[in-house]
Amino acid sequence: MKTNQWIRLGLFALATTVALPAVAQRKRPAKGKVAKVVIAQPKAGNYRIDGIAPADANGQWVYLYKPSGQGASDSVQIANGRFTLERAVAEDGLIAHLVIPRSYNLSFIPEEGIIKADLAASGATGTPLNDEHTQKSKYRKGLIEEARAKLKSIRADKNLDDKAKEEAQEKVSDELYAKIKPLAEADLKEHPNDAIGLIALQNLLGMEDVNVAKAEALLQQAGDRLRAEESITKMVARLRRVEATQAGAQFVDFEGVDDANKAVRLSDYVGKGHYVLVDFWASWCGPCRREIGHLKKVRDAYTDKGLVILGTVVWDEMEDHLKAMKELEITWPQIFNKTEATELYGIAGIPQIILFDPAGKIVARDLRGEEINKLLDKALQDNGGKL
Repeated sequence: MKTNQWIRLGLFALATTVALPAVAQRKRPAKGKVAKVVIAQPKAGNYRIDGIAPADANGQWVYLYKPSGQGASDSVQIANGRFTLERAVAEDGLIAHLVIPRSYNLSFIPEEGIIKADLAASGATGTPLNDEHTQKSKYRKGLIEEARAKLKSIRADKNLDDKAKEEAQEKVSDELYAKIKPLAEADLKEHPNDAIGLIALQNLLGMEDVNVAKAEALLQQAGDRLRAEESITKMVARLRRVEATQAGAQFVDFEGVDDANKAVRLSDYVGKGHYVLVDFWASWCGPCRREIGHLKKVRDAYTDKGLVILGTVVWDEMEDHLKAMKELEITWPQIFNKTEATELYGIAGIPQIILFDPAGKIVARDLRGEEINKLLDKALQDNGGKL
């Protein structure tokens, strides 16, 4: 996960001491009495992280991040495999993260009490919500790992062609969603205004079949705190942009640069009297690169009939993009627009291929493979053999 909040750095002393006089420690406890170890509790309204770190992390700094903001909220240095950190619950929102950059990332729920955080573990424990969240996460992780193993087996199956593999993988994904969705729905019902409910709501809003109407119904089940969370408001805003750019809507313009770093706009191509197929992609995206092969076939079959193919490069670096253009032998023009284009069209995953008609209206989005050919063939029939 990307983390993003740096405000202050601080070194916090380890705070586990036994407050017994030296003489008492040398005496045998009185008959019938048991010596007690007193561990200091955090202040009222605070939580304390009692952290354990792997040996390779000794001397490194652990940073505390919140989901929103521009840097780390706090930090502490690891000593002898341990670290401790005390903060006010109210400061850190519903979910926070303990991070050693490029090494460890542990999510936890800021909740009053002592939170045990082993950076090498799958979750934090020690308080009611953290215990419940970690238990639920382990179960879901098991479901996901099982699905990944099936997907790996499908990809390695030499008896299946590409279409059969895609269908088999889609089935595995559908089965996973069918298991996870009711779990998330139950969590939201039981935890409408805390971190467990937030995670559930994020999962539900991120599912493929969710539209604005379904999102609003989910928000009705959530408490005020969840509805106000930045991650939730952003997800709902994305769904609204998706709904505003469905078939029949006019294109939304944006500006970028071409491969020669010259300013170029979507409107330089769309709405100019020809069908335009726009491929939102990135050099690092495996499915995007695989789709390029089919787009070359589309180019060969339809561009002499008027079709324009345009690449829109997102979430990428120009150097990597130009290298991919050579490797993949892409011949159609490109607009490099790192983030705005995907925001305007509510794109959460790539490749995203959209077909625009000659007037600039959206014909269809979420296109792949032979779906593109079917739409173009129909357009040819409807327009006298021209695109």
